[in-house]
Amino acid sequence: MNSQRTIGKEVTIAGIGIHLGVESRLTFKPAEPNSGPVFVRTDLPDSPQIAANVTSTMNGVVRRTSVGSQEVSIQTIEHVMAALAGLKIDNVTIEINAPEPPAMDGSALPFVDVLRDAGIVEQDTPRRKLQLTETISVKDGDRELTLIPGDSCRMTYSFKSQSPVSITQLASIEVNEDTFTKEIAPARTFCFQYEVEALQSQGLGLGGGPDNVVIIDDDGAPDHLLRLEDEMARHKILDLIGDLYLLGSIPRAHIIAHRSGHDLNTKLIQKIAESDRRCRRMSNTSTMEPLGTNEIKKILPHRYPFLLVDRVIELEEDKRAVGIKNVTVNEEFFQGHFPQEPIMPGMLQVEALAQLAGIILFRRKEEDSIGLFRSIEKVKFRRQVIPGDQLRLEVEVLRRKRNVTRFSGKAFVDAELVVEAEFTVVL
Repeated sequence: MNSQRTIGKEVTIAGIGIHLGVESRLTFKPAEPNSGPVFVRTDLPDSPQIAANVTSTMNGVVRRTSVGSQEVSIQTIEHVMAALAGLKIDNVTIEINAPEPPAMDGSALPFVDVLRDAGIVEQDTPRRKLQLTETISVKDGDRELTLIPGDSCRMTYSFKSQSPVSITQLASIEVNEDTFTKEIAPARTFCFQYEVEALQSQGLGLGGGPDNVVIIDDDGAPDHLLRLEDEMARHKILDLIGDLYLLGSIPRAHIIAHRSGHDLNTKLIQKIAESDRRCRRMSNTSTMEPLGTNEIKKILPHRYPFLLVDRVIELEEDKRAVGIKNVTVNEEFFQGHFPQEPIMPGMLQVEALAQLAGIILFRRKEEDSIGLFRSIEKVKFRRQVIPGDQLRLEVEVLRRKRNVTRFSGKAFVDAELVVEAEFTVVL
Protein backbone atom coordinates (compact mmCIF):
# COMPACT_ATOMS: atom_id res chain seq x y z
CA MET A 1 0.00 0.00 0.00
CA ASN A 2 1.22 3.51 -0.84
CA SER A 3 0.73 4.77 2.71
CA GLN A 4 0.43 8.22 4.20
CA ARG A 5 3.37 9.42 6.26
CA THR A 6 4.05 11.65 9.24
CA ILE A 7 7.15 12.35 11.35
CA GLY A 8 8.36 10.36 14.34
CA LYS A 9 8.97 13.15 16.83
CA GLU A 10 8.76 16.89 17.40
CA VAL A 11 11.55 19.01 15.87
CA THR A 12 12.19 22.76 15.75
CA ILE A 13 13.97 25.12 13.38
CA ALA A 14 14.39 28.89 13.73
CA GLY A 15 15.65 31.90 11.80
CA ILE A 16 14.54 35.12 10.14
CA GLY A 17 11.76 35.37 7.54
CA ILE A 18 12.99 36.51 4.15
CA HIS A 19 10.24 38.99 3.27
CA LEU A 20 8.95 40.34 6.59
CA GLY A 21 12.33 40.20 8.34
CA VAL A 22 10.79 38.82 11.55
CA GLU A 23 12.41 36.16 13.75
CA SER A 24 10.47 32.92 13.39
CA ARG A 25 10.41 29.59 15.20
CA LEU A 26 8.90 26.58 13.42
CA THR A 27 8.01 23.37 15.28
CA PHE A 28 6.99 20.27 13.32
CA LYS A 29 4.84 17.73 15.19
CA PRO A 30 3.43 14.32 14.18
CA ALA A 31 -0.19 14.35 13.02
CA GLU A 32 -2.99 11.84 12.47
CA PRO A 33 -3.80 10.36 9.03
CA ASN A 34 -5.84 12.53 6.67
CA SER A 35 -5.08 15.69 8.64
CA GLY A 36 -2.66 17.10 6.03
CA PRO A 37 -0.16 19.88 6.76
CA VAL A 38 -1.69 22.37 9.21
CA PHE A 39 -0.05 25.59 10.40
CA VAL A 40 -0.83 26.81 13.93
CA ARG A 41 -0.18 30.50 14.68
CA THR A 42 0.97 30.26 18.32
CA ASP A 43 1.65 34.01 18.40
CA LEU A 44 -2.04 34.87 18.05
CA PRO A 45 -4.90 34.55 20.56
CA ASP A 46 -6.46 31.06 20.56
CA SER A 47 -3.67 29.79 18.23
CA PRO A 48 -5.73 29.69 14.99
CA GLN A 49 -5.10 26.80 12.61
CA ILE A 50 -4.67 27.16 8.84
CA ALA A 51 -4.82 24.08 6.64
CA ALA A 52 -2.20 24.23 3.88
CA ASN A 53 -4.28 23.20 0.88
CA VAL A 54 -5.51 24.54 -2.43
CA THR A 55 -8.74 25.84 -0.90
CA SER A 56 -6.93 28.08 1.58
CA THR A 57 -4.49 29.48 -1.00
CA MET A 58 -4.53 33.28 -1.18
CA ASN A 59 -4.70 34.90 -4.63
CA GLY A 60 -2.98 38.15 -5.52
CA VAL A 61 0.03 37.69 -3.21
CA VAL A 62 3.24 38.56 -5.07
CA ARG A 63 6.65 36.85 -4.92
CA ARG A 64 5.52 34.20 -2.41
CA THR A 65 2.83 31.63 -1.63
CA SER A 66 0.46 32.26 1.27
CA VAL A 67 -2.50 30.46 2.83
CA GLY A 68 -5.30 31.70 5.07
CA SER A 69 -7.20 34.98 4.83
CA GLN A 70 -6.68 38.69 5.24
CA GLU A 71 -7.30 38.25 8.99
CA VAL A 72 -5.01 35.26 9.63
CA SER A 73 -2.40 33.97 7.19
CA ILE A 74 0.94 32.24 6.81
CA GLN A 75 3.20 33.71 4.13
CA THR A 76 6.09 32.32 2.08
CA ILE A 77 5.38 28.65 2.79
CA GLU A 78 6.69 27.24 -0.50
CA HIS A 79 10.04 25.92 0.78
CA VAL A 80 8.44 24.20 3.77
CA MET A 81 5.80 22.66 1.51
CA ALA A 82 8.45 21.55 -0.99
CA ALA A 83 10.38 19.73 1.76
CA LEU A 84 7.19 17.92 2.83
CA ALA A 85 6.46 17.03 -0.80
CA GLY A 86 9.97 15.79 -1.51
CA LEU A 87 9.94 13.52 1.56
CA LYS A 88 6.30 12.48 0.95
CA ILE A 89 5.17 13.64 4.39
CA ASP A 90 1.38 13.92 4.26
CA ASN A 91 0.39 14.80 7.80
CA VAL A 92 2.15 17.26 10.10
CA THR A 93 1.23 20.02 12.53
CA ILE A 94 3.46 23.08 12.07
CA GLU A 95 3.46 25.48 15.00
CA ILE A 96 4.83 28.91 14.13
CA ASN A 97 5.22 32.05 16.26
CA ALA A 98 5.29 34.51 13.35
CA PRO A 99 3.44 35.13 10.05
CA GLU A 100 6.33 33.74 7.97
CA PRO A 101 8.64 30.69 8.27
CA PRO A 102 12.39 31.23 8.61
CA ALA A 103 14.26 31.50 5.32
CA MET A 104 17.29 29.56 6.60
CA ASP A 105 19.80 29.45 3.69
CA GLY A 106 17.15 30.29 1.06
CA SER A 107 16.63 26.67 0.00
CA ALA A 108 14.51 23.73 1.19
CA LEU A 109 17.51 21.72 2.37
CA PRO A 110 17.47 22.81 6.05
CA PHE A 111 13.81 21.77 6.28
CA VAL A 112 14.62 18.43 4.63
CA ASP A 113 17.43 17.83 7.13
CA VAL A 114 15.36 18.62 10.23
CA LEU A 115 12.42 16.51 9.02
CA ARG A 116 14.73 13.58 8.36
CA ASP A 117 16.12 14.00 11.88
CA ALA A 118 12.55 13.64 13.15
CA GLY A 119 12.19 10.32 11.35
CA ILE A 120 9.49 9.46 8.82
CA VAL A 121 6.70 7.13 9.95
CA GLU A 122 4.38 5.13 7.67
CA GLN A 123 0.69 5.32 8.60
CA ASP A 124 -1.91 2.64 8.03
CA THR A 125 -3.92 4.79 5.61
CA PRO A 126 -3.54 4.96 1.81
CA ARG A 127 -2.34 8.18 0.21
CA ARG A 128 -4.87 10.13 -1.82
CA LYS A 129 -4.21 10.05 -5.57
CA LEU A 130 -5.00 12.81 -8.02
CA GLN A 131 -7.24 11.64 -10.86
CA LEU A 132 -6.04 13.51 -13.93
CA THR A 133 -6.90 12.40 -17.44
CA GLU A 134 -6.48 15.58 -19.46
CA THR A 135 -3.76 18.07 -20.36
CA ILE A 136 -4.11 21.24 -18.28
CA SER A 137 -2.54 24.56 -19.21
CA VAL A 138 -2.50 28.12 -17.88
CA LYS A 139 -0.93 31.12 -19.55
CA ASP A 140 -0.20 34.78 -18.86
CA GLY A 141 1.49 36.61 -21.73
CA ASP A 142 4.69 34.74 -22.54
CA ARG A 143 4.57 32.82 -19.24
CA GLU A 144 3.05 29.36 -19.41
CA LEU A 145 2.51 26.17 -17.40
CA THR A 146 1.33 22.90 -18.93
CA LEU A 147 0.58 19.58 -17.22
CA ILE A 148 0.49 16.40 -19.31
CA PRO A 149 -0.71 13.30 -17.36
CA GLY A 150 1.81 10.43 -17.27
CA ASP A 151 3.13 7.48 -15.25
CA SER A 152 5.72 9.47 -13.27
CA CYS A 153 6.52 13.04 -12.32
CA ARG A 154 8.92 15.06 -14.46
CA MET A 155 9.35 18.82 -14.30
CA THR A 156 10.92 20.91 -17.03
CA TYR A 157 11.57 24.59 -16.36
CA SER A 158 12.70 27.16 -18.90
CA PHE A 159 14.11 30.21 -17.12
CA LYS A 160 14.74 33.42 -19.03
CA SER A 161 15.52 36.92 -17.82
CA GLN A 162 15.88 39.94 -20.05
CA SER A 163 16.84 43.60 -19.52
CA PRO A 164 19.16 44.63 -17.99
CA VAL A 165 20.72 41.15 -17.75
CA SER A 166 20.01 38.25 -20.11
CA ILE A 167 20.18 34.75 -18.58
CA THR A 168 18.68 31.55 -19.98
CA GLN A 169 18.60 28.23 -18.11
CA LEU A 170 16.78 24.95 -18.76
CA ALA A 171 16.36 22.17 -16.20
CA SER A 172 14.44 18.90 -16.64
CA ILE A 173 14.28 16.46 -13.72
CA GLU A 174 12.46 13.22 -12.94
CA VAL A 175 11.17 14.06 -9.47
CA ASN A 176 11.47 11.47 -6.70
CA GLU A 177 12.73 11.53 -3.12
CA ASP A 178 16.36 11.00 -4.15
CA THR A 179 16.50 13.56 -6.97
CA PHE A 180 14.57 16.09 -4.90
CA THR A 181 16.99 15.86 -1.99
CA LYS A 182 20.16 16.00 -4.12
CA GLU A 183 19.22 18.08 -7.17
CA ILE A 184 16.33 20.37 -6.17
CA ALA A 185 16.23 21.02 -2.41
CA PRO A 186 19.69 22.72 -2.32
CA ALA A 187 18.71 25.37 -4.93
CA ARG A 188 18.57 28.79 -3.24
CA THR A 189 16.42 31.87 -3.56
CA PHE A 190 17.86 34.41 -5.98
CA CYS A 191 17.18 38.02 -6.79
CA PHE A 192 18.52 40.50 -9.34
CA GLN A 193 20.32 43.53 -7.96
CA TYR A 194 18.02 45.93 -9.79
CA GLU A 195 14.98 44.38 -8.03
CA VAL A 196 16.19 44.82 -4.46
CA GLU A 197 15.20 48.44 -3.88
CA ALA A 198 11.77 47.99 -5.50
CA LEU A 199 11.03 44.92 -3.37
CA GLN A 200 12.01 46.62 -0.13
CA SER A 201 9.88 49.64 -1.00
CA GLN A 202 6.93 47.21 -1.10
CA GLY A 203 7.79 45.85 2.34
CA LEU A 204 9.32 42.66 0.91
CA GLY A 205 12.78 41.17 1.14
CA LEU A 206 13.34 42.85 4.52
CA GLY A 207 15.02 39.71 5.90
CA GLY A 208 17.05 39.02 2.77
CA GLY A 209 20.82 39.01 2.93
CA PRO A 210 23.95 37.12 1.94
CA ASP A 211 22.99 34.18 4.16
CA ASN A 212 19.72 33.41 2.36
CA VAL A 213 19.67 35.06 -1.10
CA VAL A 214 21.91 34.83 -4.17
CA ILE A 215 22.10 38.31 -5.70
CA ILE A 216 22.69 38.54 -9.47
CA ASP A 217 24.38 41.78 -10.56
CA ASP A 218 23.72 43.70 -13.77
CA ASP A 219 26.39 41.71 -15.59
CA GLY A 220 24.73 38.40 -14.67
CA ALA A 221 27.32 37.45 -12.04
CA PRO A 222 26.12 35.90 -8.74
CA ASP A 223 27.54 37.11 -5.43
CA HIS A 224 27.87 33.48 -4.27
CA LEU A 225 29.43 30.42 -5.82
CA LEU A 226 26.45 28.52 -7.26
CA ARG A 227 25.65 25.11 -5.82
CA LEU A 228 24.19 23.93 -9.12
CA GLU A 229 24.99 25.03 -12.66
CA ASP A 230 21.34 25.82 -13.40
CA GLU A 231 20.42 26.80 -9.84
CA MET A 232 17.90 29.47 -10.82
CA ALA A 233 15.83 27.09 -12.95
CA ARG A 234 16.04 24.42 -10.25
CA HIS A 235 14.91 26.86 -7.58
CA LYS A 236 11.88 27.63 -9.73
CA ILE A 237 11.17 23.88 -9.83
CA LEU A 238 11.53 23.84 -6.04
CA ASP A 239 8.92 26.59 -5.72
CA LEU A 240 6.63 24.81 -8.17
CA ILE A 241 6.83 21.57 -6.15
CA GLY A 242 5.96 23.45 -2.96
CA ASP A 243 2.99 25.13 -4.61
CA LEU A 244 1.76 21.89 -6.18
CA TYR A 245 1.81 20.16 -2.80
CA LEU A 246 -1.12 22.34 -1.76
CA LEU A 247 -3.08 19.77 -3.79
CA GLY A 248 -2.18 17.11 -1.19
CA SER A 249 0.06 15.16 -3.56
CA ILE A 250 2.28 15.79 -6.57
CA PRO A 251 0.54 14.68 -9.79
CA ARG A 252 2.02 11.99 -12.00
CA ALA A 253 2.62 14.16 -15.03
CA HIS A 254 5.16 16.01 -17.11
CA ILE A 255 4.87 19.61 -15.99
CA ILE A 256 6.44 22.05 -18.42
CA ALA A 257 7.00 25.61 -17.21
CA HIS A 258 8.21 28.70 -19.02
CA ARG A 259 8.97 31.73 -16.84
CA SER A 260 6.19 30.87 -14.37
CA GLY A 261 6.04 32.18 -10.80
CA HIS A 262 3.84 31.74 -7.75
CA ASP A 263 0.84 33.54 -9.24
CA LEU A 264 0.73 31.27 -12.29
CA ASN A 265 1.49 28.21 -10.12
CA THR A 266 -1.59 29.08 -8.04
CA LYS A 267 -3.78 29.30 -11.14
CA LEU A 268 -2.51 25.88 -12.25
CA ILE A 269 -3.19 24.13 -8.93
CA GLN A 270 -6.68 25.60 -8.80
CA LYS A 271 -7.34 24.32 -12.32
CA ILE A 272 -5.85 20.90 -11.44
CA ALA A 273 -8.05 20.69 -8.34
CA GLU A 274 -11.16 21.40 -10.40
CA SER A 275 -10.17 18.77 -12.98
CA ASP A 276 -9.59 16.24 -10.20
CA ARG A 277 -12.99 17.00 -8.67
CA ARG A 278 -14.64 16.65 -12.08
CA CYS A 279 -13.00 13.23 -12.60
CA ARG A 280 -14.20 12.08 -9.18
CA ARG A 281 -17.72 13.33 -9.79
CA MET A 282 -17.94 11.55 -13.13
CA SER A 283 -16.46 8.29 -11.79
CA ASN A 284 -18.30 8.62 -8.44
CA THR A 285 -15.50 6.69 -6.75
CA SER A 286 -15.53 6.31 -2.97
CA THR A 287 -12.93 5.08 -0.52
CA MET A 288 -15.38 4.51 2.35
CA GLU A 289 -18.62 2.75 3.15
CA PRO A 290 -21.28 5.45 2.62
CA LEU A 291 -23.07 6.91 5.63
CA GLY A 292 -26.81 6.58 5.10
CA THR A 293 -29.68 8.50 6.67
CA ASN A 294 -29.72 6.45 9.87
CA GLU A 295 -25.99 7.02 10.46
CA ILE A 296 -26.35 10.73 9.64
CA LYS A 297 -29.17 11.08 12.21
CA LYS A 298 -26.80 9.77 14.88
CA ILE A 299 -24.43 12.63 14.09
CA LEU A 300 -26.70 15.59 13.27
CA PRO A 301 -29.66 16.89 15.32
CA HIS A 302 -31.63 17.82 12.17
CA ARG A 303 -34.80 15.91 11.28
CA TYR A 304 -37.51 15.96 8.60
CA PRO A 305 -38.23 18.24 6.88
CA PHE A 306 -34.89 19.94 7.49
CA LEU A 307 -32.33 17.14 7.15
CA LEU A 308 -30.70 18.02 3.82
CA VAL A 309 -27.97 15.38 3.49
CA ASP A 310 -29.04 11.92 2.31
CA ARG A 311 -25.64 10.20 2.10
CA VAL A 312 -21.96 10.83 2.84
CA ILE A 313 -19.75 9.11 0.26
CA GLU A 314 -16.31 10.53 1.14
CA LEU A 315 -14.98 11.64 4.52
CA GLU A 316 -11.46 12.65 5.53
CA GLU A 317 -11.48 13.18 9.29
CA ASP A 318 -11.35 16.86 10.28
CA LYS A 319 -10.54 17.82 6.69
CA ARG A 320 -13.20 17.32 3.99
CA ALA A 321 -16.39 15.47 3.09
CA VAL A 322 -18.55 14.72 0.07
CA GLY A 323 -22.28 14.14 0.40
CA ILE A 324 -25.41 13.67 -1.66
CA LYS A 325 -28.76 15.42 -1.48
CA ASN A 326 -31.49 14.03 -3.76
CA VAL A 327 -33.92 16.82 -4.62
CA THR A 328 -37.40 15.36 -5.09
CA VAL A 329 -40.67 16.97 -6.09
CA ASN A 330 -42.06 16.04 -2.64
CA GLU A 331 -39.83 18.51 -0.75
CA GLU A 332 -42.04 20.65 1.50
CA PHE A 333 -40.42 23.92 0.45
CA PHE A 334 -41.62 23.43 -3.15
CA GLN A 335 -45.20 24.08 -1.96
CA GLY A 336 -44.37 27.76 -1.65
CA HIS A 337 -41.15 28.15 -3.70
CA PHE A 338 -42.74 28.15 -6.20
CA PRO A 339 -45.97 26.18 -6.82
CA GLN A 340 -45.92 26.74 -10.60
CA GLU A 341 -42.13 26.58 -11.04
CA PRO A 342 -40.45 24.68 -8.17
CA ILE A 343 -36.91 25.91 -7.38
CA MET A 344 -34.82 24.89 -4.37
CA PRO A 345 -34.13 28.02 -2.28
CA GLY A 346 -30.53 29.10 -2.53
CA MET A 347 -30.06 29.36 1.23
CA LEU A 348 -31.22 25.76 1.65
CA GLN A 349 -28.42 24.77 -0.72
CA VAL A 350 -25.99 26.59 1.59
CA GLU A 351 -27.69 24.94 4.59
CA ALA A 352 -27.08 21.51 3.02
CA LEU A 353 -23.37 22.36 2.74
CA ALA A 354 -23.36 23.48 6.37
CA GLN A 355 -25.00 20.23 7.49
CA LEU A 356 -22.28 18.27 5.71
CA ALA A 357 -19.75 20.47 7.55
CA GLY A 358 -21.54 19.50 10.75
CA ILE A 359 -20.85 15.84 10.00
CA ILE A 360 -17.12 16.66 9.84
CA LEU A 361 -17.38 18.48 13.19
CA PHE A 362 -19.56 16.05 15.14
CA ARG A 363 -18.75 12.57 13.88
CA ARG A 364 -16.05 12.06 16.52
CA LYS A 365 -17.46 14.38 19.20
CA GLU A 366 -19.50 13.13 22.12
CA GLU A 367 -20.43 16.41 23.82
CA ASP A 368 -23.96 17.75 23.42
CA SER A 369 -23.31 20.70 21.08
CA ILE A 370 -24.92 22.19 18.01
CA GLY A 371 -23.32 24.21 15.23
CA LEU A 372 -24.57 27.68 14.34
CA PHE A 373 -23.63 29.99 11.49
CA ARG A 374 -21.36 32.84 12.52
CA SER A 375 -20.90 34.18 8.98
CA ILE A 376 -21.59 33.30 5.34
CA GLU A 377 -19.46 34.92 2.64
CA LYS A 378 -18.48 34.72 -1.03
CA VAL A 379 -21.80 33.10 -1.94
CA LYS A 380 -22.48 32.62 -5.63
CA PHE A 381 -25.46 30.82 -7.17
CA ARG A 382 -24.65 29.51 -10.66
CA ARG A 383 -27.90 27.85 -11.77
CA GLN A 384 -31.29 26.77 -10.48
CA VAL A 385 -31.79 23.50 -8.61
CA ILE A 386 -35.07 21.81 -9.47
CA PRO A 387 -36.90 18.53 -8.72
CA GLY A 388 -34.99 15.52 -10.07
CA ASP A 389 -31.55 17.07 -9.51
CA GLN A 390 -28.97 15.32 -7.35
CA LEU A 391 -26.73 17.71 -5.44
CA ARG A 392 -23.16 16.59 -4.88
CA LEU A 393 -22.02 18.51 -1.83
CA GLU A 394 -18.30 19.11 -1.23
CA VAL A 395 -17.00 20.76 1.94
CA GLU A 396 -13.42 21.44 3.10
CA VAL A 397 -12.05 22.82 6.37
CA LEU A 398 -10.18 26.08 5.81
CA ARG A 399 -9.08 26.74 9.38
CA ARG A 400 -10.07 26.00 12.95
CA LYS A 401 -9.79 27.97 16.20
CA ARG A 402 -11.16 26.23 19.29
CA ASN A 403 -14.95 26.15 18.83
CA VAL A 404 -14.97 28.14 15.55
CA THR A 405 -14.32 26.51 12.16
CA ARG A 406 -14.30 28.07 8.71
CA PHE A 407 -15.33 25.98 5.69
CA SER A 408 -15.39 26.22 1.93
CA GLY A 409 -18.33 24.52 0.26
CA LYS A 410 -19.47 23.80 -3.29
CA ALA A 411 -22.43 21.91 -4.71
CA PHE A 412 -22.70 20.37 -8.18
CA VAL A 413 -25.37 18.86 -10.40
CA ASP A 414 -23.99 16.53 -13.10
CA ALA A 415 -20.48 17.99 -12.56
CA GLU A 416 -21.83 21.55 -13.06
CA LEU A 417 -21.21 23.99 -10.23
CA VAL A 418 -24.50 25.35 -8.87
CA VAL A 419 -23.50 27.09 -5.63
CA GLU A 420 -20.33 27.98 -3.73
CA ALA A 421 -19.73 29.70 -0.42
CA GLU A 422 -17.40 30.15 2.52
CA PHE A 423 -18.96 30.00 5.96
CA THR A 424 -17.97 29.94 9.60
CA VAL A 425 -19.62 27.65 12.15
CA VAL A 426 -19.43 28.19 15.93
CA LEU A 427 -20.25 25.44 18.44
